[in-house]
Amino acid sequence: MHLAEINEVIKASPAIQIQSKITHLQRRAWNVLLANAYNELPNTNIHRVSIAELARKLGFNSHNEEYLKETLEALVDCTVKWNILEKDKEVEWGVASLLGSARIQDGVCLYEFPYVLRMKLYNPRIYTKLNLRLQNRFTSRYAMILWEVCFDYFDVSRDEGETPFIPLETFRKLMGLEKDEYPVFKVLNRDVIKPAIKEVNALTNYFIEVEQKRIGRRIGELKFRILRLKEIPAETEPMQETFLLDIEDIPPIAGQLMQAGVDRNMAIRIAEQDWAFVVPEKVPPPGTYPDFAAYATEKIEMSLHTGSVKNRGGFIVEAIREHYIDPEAEASRKAEKAREQQALLNTLKSERDEKIAVLIHQAVRQTPELLEKAATHLPSFARRRLDDYESVQAAYQAEGHVAGTLKGILAEDFCAELLAPVYEAYEDEKARILGQ
Repeated sequence: MHLAEINEVIKASPAIQIQSKITHLQRRAWNVLLANAYNELPNTNIHRVSIAELARKLGFNSHNEEYLKETLEALVDCTVKWNILEKDKEVEWGVASLLGSARIQDGVCLYEFPYVLRMKLYNPRIYTKLNLRLQNRFTSRYAMILWEVCFDYFDVSRDEGETPFIPLETFRKLMGLEKDEYPVFKVLNRDVIKPAIKEVNALTNYFIEVEQKRIGRRIGELKFRILRLKEIPAETEPMQETFLLDIEDIPPIAGQLMQAGVDRNMAIRIAEQDWAFVVPEKVPPPGTYPDFAAYATEKIEMSLHTGSVKNRGGFIVEAIREHYIDPEAEASRKAEKAREQQALLNTLKSERDEKIAVLIHQAVRQTPELLEKAATHLPSFARRRLDDYESVQAAYQAEGHVAGTLKGILAEDFCAELLAPVYEAYEDEKARILGQ
């Protein structure tokens, strides 16, 4: 079969589970070379592929022959340890070079695999078919390695799968990391694990999540789960599929997620887990959203305005899980929250002032002499205004400037203890509103 017609590589599980620091391009190139040679492995030592075809399959300029030569040289020099996760219990551990030799002659690359690998690569007992076009989407070698490892455990009949718990040191080997690279898990998680998961979820129609297991007080093992999501046609293609949803059997938000391209099982899982589906440290503060449905709906709408998304369903799942922020929606939500808070504070202040006015009025009725005492504390300009009234009582009841000043003096100097509970309740409620 011509290389241009080959779209997948049959790759033995031990070949996926290798310990080697090879680059993104080198891993992709080895996959293409394996796919090209696969049917010839039992009977042919030397395999052939044109440089132009190899470059096209790898998605880069065929004129950059020096770059390709460096890649082939690195594969010949690369010694790898096999079967790191020991998925194939019958395959013994081994060490070999990825390529036995390679040369370029008249625009054709001639290469061979070491004999010990040829027999393991052809008709392996445990293998995975990897999409060659898909591998070119990845920009990170960590994302590609993680995708291969997770897909190695993918069960086609269930459209999902999971790796065993992988010791952290073994995971480092799979990623091709040296012992001194990312020694702190927090940094490893931030710079390797999370970006790799994010890239796979954004660029493929598969969703990967990780489960961490502690050994003592530290993260010691990782398990990855992979789920196939619904693949949405490109926007330029007409949507011909009709969604037949059992509305009575699923939560409303699950139906919305399915309409947006999320796999049915994943949509129901999100709806059932609610806020528990979101990464704990990413869960927004209480009151940020009316409910989880509003939160998920925002992520669905966000997917419509993100041009670089290749798989909308995968983007939505990741956006919900990682709480992606839409700047415009966030600004609008903050403005709305500020308006709501101010309205609540205005109402709260009015209720406080009404309670204070009632308590002061009751105090004055019970002890009329409080008004005369309060009048002695009036500032000079207010005392002069008293002459406009028949009495202090009349000034107090007139609800003018003098009355307001008298009430302020009564509240601060004569009724402070009586009013203290009102002010305390007001401050507590105010703090609660501002803390929403």
